[in-house]
Amino acid sequence: MKILDCHLFYGATNNGEPYRNCDTAEELFAELSRAGIDGGLVRCAYSNTVGVNYGNRFLAADLQKSGNPDLWGVWAVIPRFTNETPAAADLPAEMKKNRIGAVYLDPRTHRYELDPLTMGDYLDMAQERKIPVILNTSLGLSMRQIYDVMKAFPRLTAIVGDSDCWPNARRLYPLAASYENLHLDLSFVMDAGGVEDMVSRFGAEKLLYGSAFPARYTGSMLAVVRSAAISEADRALIFGGNLERLVKGGVCDAE
Repeated sequence: MKILDCHLFYGATNNGEPYRNCDTAEELFAELSRAGIDGGLVRCAYSNTVGVNYGNRFLAADLQKSGNPDLWGVWAVIPRFTNETPAAADLPAEMKKNRIGAVYLDPRTHRYELDPLTMGDYLDMAQERKIPVILNTSLGLSMRQIYDVMKAFPRLTAIVGDSDCWPNARRLYPLAASYENLHLDLSFVMDAGGVEDMVSRFGAEKLLYGSAFPARYTGSMLAVVRSAAISEADRALIFGGNLERLVKGGVCDAE
Protein backbone atom coordinates (compact mmCIF):
# COMPACT_ATOMS: atom_id res chain seq x y z
CA MET A 1 0.00 0.00 0.00
CA LYS A 2 1.51 3.31 -1.10
CA ILE A 3 1.80 5.91 1.68
CA LEU A 4 1.88 9.59 0.70
CA ASP A 5 2.08 12.35 3.30
CA CYS A 6 0.20 15.58 2.55
CA HIS A 7 2.05 17.65 5.19
CA LEU A 8 5.86 17.61 5.19
CA PHE A 9 8.43 20.37 5.46
CA TYR A 10 12.13 21.01 6.09
CA GLY A 11 14.67 23.79 6.21
CA ALA A 12 15.94 25.17 9.56
CA THR A 13 12.42 24.83 10.78
CA ASN A 14 12.28 25.08 14.53
CA ASN A 15 13.21 28.74 15.22
CA GLY A 16 13.36 28.03 18.93
CA GLU A 17 10.25 25.87 19.02
CA PRO A 18 10.50 22.71 21.14
CA TYR A 19 10.14 20.19 18.30
CA ARG A 20 12.99 18.53 16.45
CA ASN A 21 14.66 20.27 13.56
CA CYS A 22 14.91 19.02 9.98
CA ASP A 23 17.40 21.25 8.21
CA THR A 24 17.87 19.51 4.89
CA ALA A 25 15.96 17.56 2.30
CA GLU A 26 18.32 14.66 2.93
CA GLU A 27 17.22 14.53 6.58
CA LEU A 28 13.59 14.56 5.48
CA PHE A 29 14.14 11.79 2.92
CA ALA A 30 15.92 9.67 5.55
CA GLU A 31 12.92 10.00 7.87
CA LEU A 32 10.50 9.05 5.10
CA SER A 33 12.57 5.96 4.36
CA ARG A 34 12.74 5.02 8.03
CA ALA A 35 8.98 5.41 8.48
CA GLY A 36 8.04 3.63 5.26
CA ILE A 37 6.48 6.71 3.66
CA ASP A 38 6.81 6.71 -0.13
CA GLY A 39 6.50 10.45 -0.73
CA GLY A 40 3.94 13.24 -0.60
CA LEU A 41 3.74 17.02 -0.55
CA VAL A 42 6.70 18.90 0.91
CA ARG A 43 7.34 22.59 1.42
CA CYS A 44 10.56 24.39 2.33
CA ALA A 45 10.45 26.49 5.49
CA TYR A 46 12.98 28.89 3.97
CA SER A 47 10.01 30.40 2.14
CA ASN A 48 8.93 31.65 5.55
CA THR A 49 12.24 32.30 7.29
CA VAL A 50 14.46 33.62 4.48
CA GLY A 51 12.18 34.67 1.63
CA VAL A 52 9.39 33.34 -0.55
CA ASN A 53 11.38 33.10 -3.77
CA TYR A 54 14.49 31.76 -2.04
CA GLY A 55 12.55 28.94 -0.41
CA ASN A 56 10.58 28.12 -3.55
CA ARG A 57 13.76 27.90 -5.65
CA PHE A 58 15.57 25.93 -2.95
CA LEU A 59 12.75 23.39 -2.85
CA ALA A 60 12.63 23.02 -6.65
CA ALA A 61 16.36 22.26 -6.74
CA ASP A 62 16.07 19.63 -4.00
CA LEU A 63 13.12 17.95 -5.73
CA GLN A 64 15.09 17.73 -8.96
CA LYS A 65 17.92 15.98 -7.11
CA SER A 66 15.63 13.57 -5.26
CA GLY A 67 14.45 11.62 -8.30
CA ASN A 68 11.41 10.43 -6.32
CA PRO A 69 8.34 10.27 -8.61
CA ASP A 70 6.04 10.24 -5.58
CA LEU A 71 7.36 13.49 -4.10
CA TRP A 72 5.90 16.87 -5.08
CA GLY A 73 6.65 20.35 -3.85
CA VAL A 74 4.45 23.00 -2.27
CA TRP A 75 5.19 26.61 -3.17
CA ALA A 76 4.23 29.71 -1.23
CA VAL A 77 2.32 32.35 -3.20
CA ILE A 78 1.84 35.96 -2.21
CA PRO A 79 -0.10 38.89 -3.74
CA ARG A 80 0.91 39.68 -7.34
CA PHE A 81 1.21 43.43 -6.81
CA THR A 82 4.89 43.31 -5.81
CA ASN A 83 5.85 40.93 -8.65
CA GLU A 84 7.65 38.53 -6.31
CA THR A 85 6.05 35.26 -7.44
CA PRO A 86 4.91 34.21 -10.92
CA ALA A 87 1.64 35.75 -12.05
CA ALA A 88 -1.41 33.53 -11.83
CA ALA A 89 -1.43 32.93 -15.59
CA ASP A 90 2.24 31.86 -15.53
CA LEU A 91 2.17 29.79 -12.35
CA PRO A 92 0.87 26.44 -13.69
CA ALA A 93 3.67 26.13 -16.25
CA GLU A 94 6.28 26.98 -13.62
CA MET A 95 4.76 24.45 -11.21
CA LYS A 96 4.78 21.67 -13.79
CA LYS A 97 8.36 22.41 -14.81
CA ASN A 98 9.53 22.23 -11.18
CA ARG A 99 7.31 19.32 -10.01
CA ILE A 100 5.23 21.49 -7.69
CA GLY A 101 1.95 19.83 -6.80
CA ALA A 102 0.25 22.43 -4.60
CA VAL A 103 0.50 25.95 -3.21
CA TYR A 104 0.05 27.29 0.29
CA LEU A 105 -1.03 30.58 1.80
CA ASP A 106 0.55 32.05 4.94
CA PRO A 107 -0.78 35.60 5.29
CA ARG A 108 0.53 36.03 8.83
CA THR A 109 4.18 35.30 8.01
CA HIS A 110 4.10 36.91 4.57
CA ARG A 111 2.20 39.96 5.83
CA TYR A 112 -0.78 40.40 3.57
CA GLU A 113 -4.54 40.52 3.89
CA LEU A 114 -6.16 37.34 2.63
CA ASP A 115 -9.19 38.34 0.59
CA PRO A 116 -10.29 38.27 -3.07
CA LEU A 117 -8.68 41.67 -3.68
CA THR A 118 -5.18 40.42 -2.85
CA MET A 119 -5.27 36.73 -3.78
CA GLY A 120 -8.34 36.37 -5.97
CA ASP A 121 -6.39 35.92 -9.20
CA TYR A 122 -4.41 32.97 -7.79
CA LEU A 123 -7.43 31.39 -6.12
CA ASP A 124 -9.61 31.74 -9.19
CA MET A 125 -6.92 30.17 -11.36
CA ALA A 126 -6.34 27.35 -8.84
CA GLN A 127 -10.07 26.70 -8.71
CA GLU A 128 -10.32 26.41 -12.49
CA ARG A 129 -7.13 24.37 -12.89
CA LYS A 130 -7.89 22.11 -9.86
CA ILE A 131 -4.57 22.97 -8.24
CA PRO A 132 -4.57 21.96 -4.55
CA VAL A 133 -4.38 24.95 -2.20
CA ILE A 134 -3.27 24.27 1.37
CA LEU A 135 -5.26 26.20 3.98
CA ASN A 136 -4.01 25.32 7.43
CA THR A 137 -4.17 27.13 10.75
CA SER A 138 -0.58 25.98 11.40
CA LEU A 139 0.41 28.23 8.49
CA GLY A 140 -0.83 31.57 9.71
CA LEU A 141 -4.51 31.36 8.80
CA SER A 142 -7.49 31.63 11.11
CA MET A 143 -10.49 29.37 10.69
CA ARG A 144 -12.45 32.52 9.82
CA GLN A 145 -10.11 33.15 6.89
CA ILE A 146 -10.44 29.55 5.71
CA TYR A 147 -14.23 29.78 5.87
CA ASP A 148 -14.14 33.05 3.92
CA VAL A 149 -11.86 31.64 1.20
CA MET A 150 -14.12 28.65 0.70
CA LYS A 151 -17.22 30.84 0.60
CA ALA A 152 -15.66 33.01 -2.11
CA PHE A 153 -14.19 30.04 -4.06
CA PRO A 154 -16.55 27.13 -3.37
CA ARG A 155 -15.10 24.82 -6.06
CA LEU A 156 -11.52 25.21 -4.82
CA THR A 157 -9.48 22.03 -4.45
CA ALA A 158 -8.47 22.69 -0.87
CA ILE A 159 -6.45 20.73 1.69
CA VAL A 160 -7.61 22.02 5.05
CA GLY A 161 -6.04 21.41 8.43
CA ASP A 162 -6.54 22.82 11.91
CA SER A 163 -3.76 22.56 14.49
CA ASP A 164 -6.16 23.33 17.36
CA CYS A 165 -6.88 19.65 17.94
CA TRP A 166 -8.86 19.50 21.21
CA PRO A 167 -11.11 18.83 19.33
CA ASN A 168 -11.31 20.33 15.86
CA ALA A 169 -14.28 18.36 14.47
CA ARG A 170 -16.72 21.21 15.12
CA ARG A 171 -14.51 23.54 13.10
CA LEU A 172 -13.73 21.14 10.25
CA TYR A 173 -16.95 19.20 9.74
CA PRO A 174 -19.01 22.14 8.40
CA LEU A 175 -16.37 22.66 5.72
CA ALA A 176 -16.12 18.98 4.81
CA ALA A 177 -19.90 18.70 4.58
CA SER A 178 -20.33 21.83 2.46
CA TYR A 179 -17.57 21.81 -0.19
CA GLU A 180 -17.19 18.96 -2.65
CA ASN A 181 -13.52 19.54 -3.47
CA LEU A 182 -12.36 20.20 0.10
CA HIS A 183 -10.16 17.56 1.73
CA LEU A 184 -9.04 17.20 5.33
CA ASP A 185 -5.40 16.93 6.39
CA LEU A 186 -5.43 14.42 9.26
CA SER A 187 -2.13 15.60 10.79
CA PHE A 188 -3.79 17.19 13.81
CA VAL A 189 -6.85 14.95 14.21
CA MET A 190 -6.75 13.40 17.67
CA ASP A 191 -10.40 12.60 18.42
CA ALA A 192 -10.96 9.01 19.53
CA GLY A 193 -12.54 7.23 16.57
CA GLY A 194 -12.14 10.38 14.53
CA VAL A 195 -11.05 8.68 11.30
CA GLU A 196 -13.92 6.21 11.49
CA ASP A 197 -16.39 9.02 12.13
CA MET A 198 -15.11 11.08 9.20
CA VAL A 199 -15.26 8.11 6.84
CA SER A 200 -18.85 7.38 7.88
CA ARG A 201 -19.91 11.01 7.41
CA PHE A 202 -17.98 12.17 4.35
CA GLY A 203 -16.41 9.10 2.76
CA ALA A 204 -12.73 8.19 2.74
CA GLU A 205 -12.24 10.21 -0.47
CA LYS A 206 -12.07 13.46 1.54
CA LEU A 207 -9.32 12.36 3.94
CA LEU A 208 -5.55 12.64 3.52
CA TYR A 209 -2.88 11.10 5.71
CA GLY A 210 -0.51 13.76 6.99
CA SER A 211 2.16 13.84 9.68
CA ALA A 212 3.16 17.53 9.89
CA PHE A 213 6.74 16.25 10.22
CA PRO A 214 8.98 17.58 11.75
CA ALA A 215 6.55 19.50 13.96
CA ARG A 216 5.01 16.12 14.81
CA TYR A 217 6.18 12.53 14.54
CA THR A 218 5.55 10.59 11.34
CA GLY A 219 4.40 7.54 13.28
CA SER A 220 1.54 9.18 15.16
CA MET A 221 -1.00 9.36 12.36
CA LEU A 222 0.46 6.28 10.70
CA ALA A 223 -0.64 4.34 13.76
CA VAL A 224 -4.04 6.02 13.86
CA VAL A 225 -4.85 5.28 10.22
CA ARG A 226 -3.44 1.75 10.38
CA SER A 227 -5.55 0.89 13.41
CA ALA A 228 -8.76 2.60 12.28
CA ALA A 229 -11.76 0.29 11.91
CA ILE A 230 -12.27 0.99 8.20
CA SER A 231 -12.01 -1.09 5.04
CA GLU A 232 -8.63 -1.70 3.41
CA ALA A 233 -9.89 0.09 0.32
CA ASP A 234 -10.67 3.19 2.39
CA ARG A 235 -7.31 2.93 4.14
CA ALA A 236 -5.52 2.85 0.79
CA LEU A 237 -7.36 6.00 -0.32
CA ILE A 238 -6.44 7.88 2.86
CA PHE A 239 -2.82 6.73 2.85
CA GLY A 240 -2.07 7.70 -0.73
CA GLY A 241 -4.74 7.25 -3.34
CA ASN A 242 -6.54 10.50 -2.64
CA LEU A 243 -3.43 12.67 -2.61
CA GLU A 244 -2.11 11.13 -5.82
CA ARG A 245 -5.46 11.82 -7.48
CA LEU A 246 -5.43 15.46 -6.36
CA VAL A 247 -1.89 16.16 -7.48
CA LYS A 248 -2.32 14.46 -10.84
CA GLY A 249 -5.62 16.25 -11.34
CA GLY A 250 -3.80 19.60 -11.12
CA VAL A 251 -0.75 20.66 -13.12
CA CYS A 252 2.01 18.27 -12.07
CA ASP A 253 1.13 15.36 -14.32
CA ALA A 254 -1.45 17.05 -16.53
CA GLU A 255 -0.83 17.31 -20.24
